[in-house]
Amino acid sequence: MTAADIRTLVYRVYEAINTKNIAALEELFDPHVIRHAAGETGIENAKNAVMSTFTTFPHKRFVVEDVLVEGNKAALRVTIHGVPVERGQPQPIIIEIFRIKNGRVAEVGAGTLRRYES
Repeated sequence: MTAADIRTLVYRVYEAINTKNIAALEELFDPHVIRHAAGETGIENAKNAVMSTFTTFPHKRFVVEDVLVEGNKAALRVTIHGVPVERGQPQPIIIEIFRIKNGRVAEVGAGTLRRYES
């Protein structure tokens, strides 16, 4: 895959998540996807995690702010909207690294942060 193909894949993943299009995740994720932050493996766990992320905040949405591609990996900075934040504080962000294999996301490493600006 080219860098442009990987960027397109990244945006498609988050479009599927934001629209709760669980069927699309089967096309976008490897059946044995590894999600390090959750300590989970497999597409069923990934699909369940996507649906559960909207349980508390059903209007939550994720905005991909930056994507850097190197080889078969993409580093993402994703802003989380639709969750409560203290007045004057920025939205929380997720920093993720996707490893791509055969045109699908095979591995996800992530951490959630609160962004503090000076």
